[in-house]
Amino acid sequence: MHLRLILALVLVLLVPLPYSVAQDASRDPGTEADLVTVPNFWDPRARLERPSNEEIGGAIRFLTVDDFPPFAFRDRRGLLIGFNIDLAQAICSVLKVQCAIQTRPFETLLAGLNDGTGNAILAGLDAERARTEGLIATQTYLKIPARFATRKDTTFDPSVGTEGYVGTTCNSAQQAYLVRFFPDLTVVCYMDPAVPLAELKAGRLEAVFGDSLSIAFWLHGPDSEDCCRFTGGAYVDDRYFGTGLTIVVKADNRPLKFALDYALREIYRAGTYEELYLRYFPVSLF
Repeated sequence: MHLRLILALVLVLLVPLPYSVAQDASRDPGTEADLVTVPNFWDPRARLERPSNEEIGGAIRFLTVDDFPPFAFRDRRGLLIGFNIDLAQAICSVLKVQCAIQTRPFETLLAGLNDGTGNAILAGLDAERARTEGLIATQTYLKIPARFATRKDTTFDPSVGTEGYVGTTCNSAQQAYLVRFFPDLTVVCYMDPAVPLAELKAGRLEAVFGDSLSIAFWLHGPDSEDCCRFTGGAYVDDRYFGTGLTIVVKADNRPLKFALDYALREIYRAGTYEELYLRYFPVSLF
């Protein structure tokens, strides 16, 4: 992923921001930058039984990468840290099992699952990718929505049919979404996703539309020089932006899949998910 190096450099410079938790996505644009919305992907009415030790099957051996900040990456000391790493440890704590985490190049993760090196992949794969590989996936634990970023001095509002030049990445899901649902906007695409952000900062675009993760770290990093902010809500559409991040296991290991689903829900209910989310995403993705 070409954005990983950029995000890694930004993370080194991050300083935690004060935050408050919003309960929904309807926010006053004037105070939006000061809020972090913690998403909830779990149905509170769902009935999941705590799995037995036999169903879990012993230690969980997670396979992941070490070059995908803020999900899994090496800090200055070389230690493996990140949202996914802390999430894996929280899962093992809930299930009261030992936890092993092995890093591999992304393209070898599926081979590691198939040969038994690990029994779960925690590296940003979605349910659709899992199905194409003959695997199964847990409940989504995070989605990366699309969002508009604008200069702080702008009146651009995508919700009221505002016209203007909006930058995005060529051949991306965000470009397709803009063309389909925002016909009044003039879409300008760039091969390098860093270029539209620079154009926005310079005032040559009314807005940039892209994935909220990379934009959030740009907004919070030095390159933006605090010029800009998110405008409007988050756009979550599985047809364009995928079904979200999941944990993937072998198709014949349904007991582990159900155990992981149980643990993910309990992590959310206990407030641990909120704690991890606020630690790694100080600028709201939603």
